[in-house]
Amino acid sequence: MLRSKHPIGLLCRVAHVFPSGYYAWRKNAPKRKKKDEEDHILADTIQTSCGKKLGKEGYRQVSMRFKGTHNHKKIARVMKQHGLQAKIRRADPYKKIHRDGGEHSIAPNILKRAFDHTILWPHRVFGTDITYIRVADGRGWAYLSTVKDLCSGEIVAHALSMHPDTDLVLATLDRFTCAISLEDRLGGIMHSDQGCTYTAQRYQERVRQCGLQVSMSRRGNCIDNASMESFFGHFKDDLPETLRMHFQELQECVNSHIMQYNMERKQWDRNKMTPVEYRDHLLSS
Repeated sequence: MLRSKHPIGLLCRVAHVFPSGYYAWRKNAPKRKKKDEEDHILADTIQTSCGKKLGKEGYRQVSMRFKGTHNHKKIARVMKQHGLQAKIRRADPYKKIHRDGGEHSIAPNILKRAFDHTILWPHRVFGTDITYIRVADGRGWAYLSTVKDLCSGEIVAHALSMHPDTDLVLATLDRFTCAISLEDRLGGIMHSDQGCTYTAQRYQERVRQCGLQVSMSRRGNCIDNASMESFFGHFKDDLPETLRMHFQELQECVNSHIMQYNMERKQWDRNKMTPVEYRDHLLSS
């Protein structure tokens, strides 16, 4: 040890630190050791609590597992230090599909990013999008179309197909009209990106027949439809491995997980309630 051979003052000057700072550091060594031990215990607890969802849940979801017993900033720090953060997701290849034939037009961006926390009542503003899921059948891809209530976060309609075409989104709208009454949705907004299925005249006419206004994100600006992108990311994180599933099996799995998302996944920005709980809370207030 150098301090046994040289004065502390000299060593501090060489290291460009104040002696008072060095002594404070030595004095706090037991506290640092205790803090490190607590962090290791918390990291182990996080791994045990998350189980198979480790690496799929961010610090907010993990924090809600502990129901306020640990500060969310501490959980974020410990997860980062111990490599427990959620993995970054891959880009969606569906977004690279070009327009097919037929008439297409782009609707204005009525929503203008005023989604989620700024929408005050359920069944007034909806987002819709399509994502891909690996499957054993066909060319190896199935496509999931959903409609999300941007107030409550609830997935109110969905449809699954082997083809990402206009028929898929029309099937989703058919289920949407069964789930939300005309009285509740009349005059509302249906927001999407500028994908070929949404610029198609058949889709836009059907949305207007549902009593809704058509709204679209600006071209190449995924933030305008961020709420749907966020849902798909979390949803696919929670899905089991689908590569060996056939279409019918995948359909049952998707139905089950969407119900689970609506009924069980608590939302940080919605008073830590599930989408269904938050919807019922607003409608009863």
